[in-house]
Amino acid sequence: MREKKQRMAERDTGGSAGVATVAPQSSIFNQQSSIGSQVRLPFRTAFRISVQGIRIRLGRSLVTVSGVVLGIAFLMSNLTGQLIKNGVAAKREARQQATLMAAMVRAEIGDVRDKNLAVLVCGTLRPYETELLSTIVAAKPAQLRGLGLTQEGVTPATPSTLGAGAGVLLVLGDAPSGAFALEELTQGMTQKVVLEAEAARTYAGKAALEAEASAVRRELFFGAQHEQQKARMAKEAQQAHARTLWIVVISLLVTVIGVSNALLMSVTERFREIGTMKCLGALSSFIRLLFLIESSLIGAAGSLMGVVAGAILPLLAYGFTYSFVTVLGSLPYGWLMLAGAGSAVVGTLLAVLAAIYPATIASRMLPASALRSTV
Repeated sequence: MREKKQRMAERDTGGSAGVATVAPQSSIFNQQSSIGSQVRLPFRTAFRISVQGIRIRLGRSLVTVSGVVLGIAFLMSNLTGQLIKNGVAAKREARQQATLMAAMVRAEIGDVRDKNLAVLVCGTLRPYETELLSTIVAAKPAQLRGLGLTQEGVTPATPSTLGAGAGVLLVLGDAPSGAFALEELTQGMTQKVVLEAEAARTYAGKAALEAEASAVRRELFFGAQHEQQKARMAKEAQQAHARTLWIVVISLLVTVIGVSNALLMSVTERFREIGTMKCLGALSSFIRLLFLIESSLIGAAGSLMGVVAGAILPLLAYGFTYSFVTVLGSLPYGWLMLAGAGSAVVGTLLAVLAAIYPATIASRMLPASALRSTV
């Protein structure tokens, strides 16, 4: 009975134990007012997570990198090819002119193989004339006699024996033929056809007028046909440049679409990972940063490999065409390095731009929805 009364008294007075368990109202307010600041992870943490994501999905990353490599390699190859073209423009023009001159020679006597030809050089040979001689020698005619030049494959001759048995006489050089008489040069030719690279060339000798009247003299390259050919080649070059520019733009757009598609698939595969990071306190900006870092690494790696491949391939192609010494000697290396740096920057920026949309989708994902995903 006494114990029952004691318990009732403690309940009425609150008891020493009850008083001890009741916290003051002011202390509760102080605890609620102390709110901590949001923790932001450093950039190196985001970088480490992005590198780990690339390593885990190495196969998909390599496919994405290959798309960047192809796009930037195509861009760099066009830039390098244009620089090489500008460097070997003189040699390329000389080769084109020599091709036209060789075509005119074939029009007169047909295929030069197994034919007799005579060559007279007056003065200094111009680049396209040197190319023409190399083309004729490479064709391996039955006999090629020359006067005024020393070259492998050419048989030295005198003015009286130069045209013996020849079907055509080529007169090259930038000086008039004042030391030779045309009648003597064309003596013994099967047909007196003289093809000249210098317009209005003059010859010595009293019988020069009669010999010029009896011989068929034609300009080998100069004239209206030459101008028409140059205009046609310039127009074709302009059209080819426009087509190349359009193809480069299309290839870069395909690269952007490929990177964006790969990152969208990466977001789909990482739903639960993104939801877990958000539940642990990761901000939307941190999630977005992860995908932007990943895309920049993919773009930088693919761009560097694309620049190297795009520079080497044109060098090999033009090197076999014009010789490596000519190509490497005429290449502006400063502009080449600038083109490589620009191509690498363009590839990296395009990869980052392609990742903006997938990164935005990942950053706006709700944690609960992400964790419920079964992908």
